[in-house]
Amino acid sequence: FILIFVIGVATAPNFLTILNFKTIIRDAALVGIMAIGLTFVTLSGNFFLLSMKETAALSIIAFATSMSAGYGFEISFLFTMGIAVLAGALQGALIGLGGNPIVVTLGAAGLFFGIGSWWSDNLVVSFRRPHGAEWLGSGSFLGLPNITVAFVLIAIGAELVLRRTTFGRQVYLIGANRAAGRATGHENFGMAIKVCIIASMCSAFVAIAFSAQVSSAHVNYFSSSFGSSGDMTIMVIATVMVGGNSIMGGYGSTLRSSIGAIFISTIDNMMVLHG
Repeated sequence: FILIFVIGVATAPNFLTILNFKTIIRDAALVGIMAIGLTFVTLSGNFFLLSMKETAALSIIAFATSMSAGYGFEISFLFTMGIAVLAGALQGALIGLGGNPIVVTLGAAGLFFGIGSWWSDNLVVSFRRPHGAEWLGSGSFLGLPNITVAFVLIAIGAELVLRRTTFGRQVYLIGANRAAGRATGHENFGMAIKVCIIASMCSAFVAIAFSAQVSSAHVNYFSSSFGSSGDMTIMVIATVMVGGNSIMGGYGSTLRSSIGAIFISTIDNMMVLHG
């Protein structure tokens, strides 16, 4: 990270400015929030969810449909989060029962994307401005975009949960040694459901924030056309890995994933500045 920073300062025009640093963190926020959720899955020894993008696709359709129907931000937010909880619980239950995380979440990805496409008739779902979600999509606090503030707060909160709560210690225990976890009464079934719900809710939050920014939704918003680095799921997995979290579970942190998101965003930023 230090090496990339030095190269940026030495070679990229306008890299060493407050505005550019704000841009880097803002661009890291969406991927970073999803990576924080996925980190819980990885730390618990349940590998990855290969349905992060599709969960976000289903969630963004749910949120925009509810907003366009006039239900307001609060109800639309809760409705979308409820769908995310169900999506995460379904995957977690199947993984906890012994299903291979890759097979389960690839299947879930197809299911969620199919539901989202059917629900929206594969069309753009729009809702009119002004609306109650604008503060999240385009608002700011103390000069920082609200999505950046949300990223920082979620990162701090997730790290405190992992380091300072019984649940957080159980995540590390089951990820590091499943047999030891079972011997002390901590089965992976319940843990898999919990961590998959957390990951799904983070995907849904990103979908809501993105929809609030553009006042619309489409199932392909998080596909390979999203951003300069491609597929959202691959970006999120890369962020978790670049952060130095163990793919086998039991070692790492959401702080590492957050820094990983900023690291990748910094490289993206340098490429843009270099044309």
